[in-house]
Amino acid sequence: MKLSLSQNRKASLFVMAGVVIWLMITLLGWVAARKHWSVAHITGYALFAVMLTLGFFKLRKRLLVLPIGTVRDWMLLHLVFGVLGFVLFFQHTGTLWPGGHYEQWIALFFYVVSITGVIGYFFQRVLPQRLADLGEQVIYDRIPIEMASLRARVESLMLEATKETGSDTLARYYAETLHWYFDRPRFLLSHLRGTGRSEGWIQTNLKVLSRFLNDSERAYLMKLEEIAIRKSALDAHHAIQGALKFWLFVHVPCATLLILLAIWHLIIVSIYAR
Repeated sequence: MKLSLSQNRKASLFVMAGVVIWLMITLLGWVAARKHWSVAHITGYALFAVMLTLGFFKLRKRLLVLPIGTVRDWMLLHLVFGVLGFVLFFQHTGTLWPGGHYEQWIALFFYVVSITGVIGYFFQRVLPQRLADLGEQVIYDRIPIEMASLRARVESLMLEATKETGSDTLARYYAETLHWYFDRPRFLLSHLRGTGRSEGWIQTNLKVLSRFLNDSERAYLMKLEEIAIRKSALDAHHAIQGALKFWLFVHVPCATLLILLAIWHLIIVSIYAR
């Protein structure tokens, strides 16, 4: 049976990964034999090579036109090399937390990069589908403007309801309870987990409020519910898009600093090894 195009791409990527690892091991073995390196030297250089390979993933994202696998395939390879780097790190250090101050900084950034990498892999596997399930696309930078507009609509609706119905029950409940919800993004963890807690909170509060309203006030309550549901969708976009952006703001700079620290560490070790 012939492999599909996507299967061929995946197969070629994993073959390429295997070739890269084999070349790394062969080169390190040859150099180690000539220089009489210890295990720490071998694992150190291997770890540095893995770090550089992982750094090329960002370059690959800028070269989407090249037919060398999808971004998802490269994410998987990134994860494979990340796990390999994690193993090499412990083989190189022999401990969870090294003794020297400089080595501790390297370990700290290594752990931050590793943890954020795992979180980011999970985010990129799960959260894009959550965004697609929301339906409407919202530009992240416009979310605060949209929320301010909704808040203004609600406050205008409360004034209208008070004036038209002659009762301030709806307006007082908004000021005492619902203003908290419209004031800023809420239930962010719930939206990330997809538990629907925001919608449940809205339905529960509006159901309780409905008992104290007359028919004319309930008409305004229905309009308030529509705005609240729209606010919930904006909160979901804020939580999901924010998570997809924030982990990169931590992961990429820390990975860059880690590589720079590793380069300096490599230079120092090479100088003292002479």
